Amino acid sequence: MIEKFEVFIEKHHLSCVKKQVSIKFFTTIKCGGEADYLAQPDSYDELSKIFKFICENNIPYKILGNGSNVLVSDNGFHGIVISLKNFPSSIELHDERLTVAAHIEGAHLQKKCILEGLSGLEFLSGIPGTVGGIIAMNAGAFGHDVDSVIDSIKVVTHEGKLVSVQAKDIKSSYRKTTLPFENYIITEGTFNVHKKNMLEVKELCDSYISQRRSSNLRHALTFGSTFKNGPDYYAGELIEKCGLKGYAIGDAQISKTHANFIINNGNASSKDVYLLIKKMKDEVKKKFEIDLELEVKLWGDFSYAGK
Repeated sequence: MIEKFEVFIEKHHLSCVKKQVSIKFFTTIKCGGEADYLAQPDSYDELSKIFKFICENNIPYKILGNGSNVLVSDNGFHGIVISLKNFPSSIELHDERLTVAAHIEGAHLQKKCILEGLSGLEFLSGIPGTVGGIIAMNAGAFGHDVDSVIDSIKVVTHEGKLVSVQAKDIKSSYRKTTLPFENYIITEGTFNVHKKNMLEVKELCDSYISQRRSSNLRHALTFGSTFKNGPDYYAGELIEKCGLKGYAIGDAQISKTHANFIINNGNASSKDVYLLIKKMKDEVKKKFEIDLELEVKLWGDFSYAGK
């Protein structure tokens, strides 16, 4: 199927598609191999054309935001990675509804809200990722989640159509947003906000960021939280109680600051990271009879790393 894509690229003169691209440099943990193709369309027309072809031909694909929760196999990803980073970077306010392009970084959105005195999204302060990723995982913190502020989501469907999905048709659960389509790409989200004193918005954002920095590692090579928290436990606490803080395999290490974070100390392979993930999961299962659920997305085949 992937060979068909090569012909498709040439036929439609799609210069936005590159072949054999190292994806590690697009991730925050900086390890992993190449993708067969990286598509970076700059318009809905290009995106619709590419995505429709991919879905019609059952070609494996992944959507890349800022790569903050992705681990790519050392053997790469055999398929097509799609990034919207070349799309227009639009943020528009209409009657207390803020519409934001999916590839906008959460930090940029936060700055916009502070400058405009827009309240409602402060809880997202300090959460890594793009708006598309934040929506897709129903990101949240400090007792709030995206589903409490979302008004609508615009997506490109498997048919290449641009569709707007209203809040009533969006199903959300812990760290997951489900839309009424089998395959889709989020292109923008609209949030409910309200006007507030700029200094008050900034003060709350700064407070949340300060609390997150007490546990997060700002400059480390990491994908953030490795496992999801459960309804009655914090994954990091369970891992810490297993005595795994600081435990390392190769150049990958469980953070000494927060046990749910894995750090690449410079030259870690994805195999190192994967084996560390397995160690964390196995030890928690052995000690607490709890199956931790990965928050990190694994791209590609990891069978080479062993069971």
